[in-house]
Amino acid sequence: MENYISREVKRLINRYGDEIELEIFEYSLTIHTRQRIFPISDRYFKVVATICQDEPPFKDFFATGMASKKRIAIKKAIQNVHKEASY
Repeated sequence: MENYISREVKRLINRYGDEIELEIFEYSLTIHTRQRIFPISDRYFKVVATICQDEPPFKDFFATGMASKKRIAIKKAIQNVHKEASY
């Protein structure tokens, strides 16, 4: 079961001049077993990265990254969105 903790939005410019929007969600993860709740880890992060083109043809590219550390989840999401946009 997932428990939502927080959400934040960041914007950055990559080396190609594209603006990337990062939506960062923080969750705590627990397992319910016979009326006991056992935390698997303190928390994990899910990041949704978006690149939107400013000129025609207007295309949006989305990708996600998940990890137990915020920095790693952001890195995964950015790598995945660049892969998605390159096709």
